[in-house]
Amino acid sequence: MRLKQMHIFIIAAVFLMEGTAFAQGKKCDVVIENNVSMKTRDGVSLQADVYRPKADGKFPVILERTPYDKRGGVAFGLKAAARGYVYIIQDVRGRYSSEGDWYPHKFESRDGYDAVEWAATLPYASGKVGMVGGSYVGATQMLAAVAAPPHLVGILPFVTASNYHEQWVYQGGAFAESLNQLWTTALTIDTLGRRVGKDSGSLAGGIALPLNDYPVVIPGVSTGLADYYRDWIAHPRYDDYWKETAIDEHFSQIKVPALHVGAWYDFFQDGTLRNYLGIKSHGGSEAARNGQRLVMIVGGHAGAGPKIGDVDFGKDSVFGTCEKIKKW
Repeated sequence: MRLKQMHIFIIAAVFLMEGTAFAQGKKCDVVIENNVSMKTRDGVSLQADVYRPKADGKFPVILERTPYDKRGGVAFGLKAAARGYVYIIQDVRGRYSSEGDWYPHKFESRDGYDAVEWAATLPYASGKVGMVGGSYVGATQMLAAVAAPPHLVGILPFVTASNYHEQWVYQGGAFAESLNQLWTTALTIDTLGRRVGKDSGSLAGGIALPLNDYPVVIPGVSTGLADYYRDWIAHPRYDDYWKETAIDEHFSQIKVPALHVGAWYDFFQDGTLRNYLGIKSHGGSEAARNGQRLVMIVGGHAGAGPKIGDVDFGKDSVFGTCEKIKKW
């Protein structure tokens, strides 16, 4: 996906956020730990892959929390760890290797808080945690920042929304059918696989007669696979259901600096701009209000510019985004 490619491009420079000796050119070997478990406050186990320097000392942490499979973080994890950072990529609740039930946005504030504080206390962590990622992975950052975990020092949300009713599910007041259905179906595949693996276990070694009636697997009904989709339809108006997780309702709770990267041809364009302006004006600390930065690029969910659709904006439209992120 182009979005994934852009996501990797954006986060590939984030390991230079802090001026360690490693970031200045020295590299080290990398230790990889897969499926490192963390318990949330309500006892759910979330799994993460950890990439860290094979060296003595404590290092700053880059945390990414994703519904799109933590195994996709290998390339960036190796680069970050080789330059002196602990990179942790965690499957969010109910996705891939993590326990629990998947429901978009609902658990990301408290789980994000717990993940930041857990990461900060790992024996090889310095206590400083920054978060990165785009689209829904931007939402996991924003919602964690709303919870204000003490060890979170900064975030880098890329092409993400400020209000999930207005800018995602009901764009311009109309249900965004194509987006909502395609996204829901894509994410339900993992949910279905988890269910089939659990419910079909009793078939192993069983006897089913007549032979033609053997079910192979038990897929079950659609109920329980993506109940949030039906909840979205049941809440067409902007009510308390949406306000609970709306970033623009909670700007005053965000206390950390942020580098917002948005795109002019992204359906979350307005959200990026609102997040930047909202925290700059109403953030919950002086560091947050003075520490908001914004970069707008060609592209976004529409593609990885400089060519969008039939329009080619030319090489001059690609400016030093990577350098700006390094400075951040």
